[in-house]
Amino acid sequence: MQNIDTAQQTFSPQAIIEELLKQMGEKYVFPEVVPEVAATLRQHLATGTYADMRDGELFAQTITTHLREVTHDKHLRLFYQAEGVPQHIDEHEDYTPEEIERIRQKSKENYGLKKVEILDGNIGYLQFNKFVHPHFAGESMNAALTFLAYTRAMIIDLRTNGGGEPTMVQFLCSYFFDAFASENIQLNGLYDRRKDLLHQYWALSYIPGKRYLDRPLYLLTSQRTFSAAEEFTYNLQQLKRALVIGETTGGGAHAGLRYPIDTHFEAFIPCLRAINPTSKTNWEGVGVQPDVPVAQADALEVAYQRALAEAKETPE
Repeated sequence: MQNIDTAQQTFSPQAIIEELLKQMGEKYVFPEVVPEVAATLRQHLATGTYADMRDGELFAQTITTHLREVTHDKHLRLFYQAEGVPQHIDEHEDYTPEEIERIRQKSKENYGLKKVEILDGNIGYLQFNKFVHPHFAGESMNAALTFLAYTRAMIIDLRTNGGGEPTMVQFLCSYFFDAFASENIQLNGLYDRRKDLLHQYWALSYIPGKRYLDRPLYLLTSQRTFSAAEEFTYNLQQLKRALVIGETTGGGAHAGLRYPIDTHFEAFIPCLRAINPTSKTNWEGVGVQPDVPVAQADALEVAYQRALAEAKETPE
């Protein structure tokens, strides 16, 4: 006999939509958009778009589509959790035990670090797919950069990097700026709509490893490069510290948290938006534009040839 998830049969689309709108009204980074979102979702509700939906995953995907049709925000999303939504602590600085365990599980995947090697010509290459908080991944990231510390140029491959923690962005960016100048280098800012505060991120005066200074740095991008990976790219591009090679990135400059909607649904609601100190704007909806636009499949070879050519002009 087929096992039917009773939660999928009993959820109330109207109750979920109203709670989602309430949470967005309190937290979403652009509150002026919420009335239009409300009108759209309630119109779908009134015309019966959700009436026959019994599958929670399908309902969440449909709501997400309707949210993005109005906001064009690729971070905003409704999730269905068949096993139940875990408890979250709103507006907290510390991780819950469940979140700590979830992040620690990523250690089995080496925190997204995929490859570190020295290419012919003493060109460093680093590929990683996730910005994990340095409390967990800092030691691994420092080890990778230590291995590449004496290369003549470095290529960082972000073509499959979907983002993560802004604290790791700050940590990694700091390796590419002088310690004595770092206290005067603002990397980015995140405006928190809930608190009406601007959090500023500056290059760190202390890092646990050797800094990578006065040598070329190349960043590879694709349409899949997203969120924190875009912030890292945008920060270094705006500060003229790296050359971006590849495709325009995904275009997600908002950060946020997951908020419970009911026992089986939760929403990722962006409550922060990036404000770069140089450009006074961000990459939301438009992506980070590469300095050298090429197909993502060709980006590594283009960067490598540039690195070799530039290295020849720089003494060992």
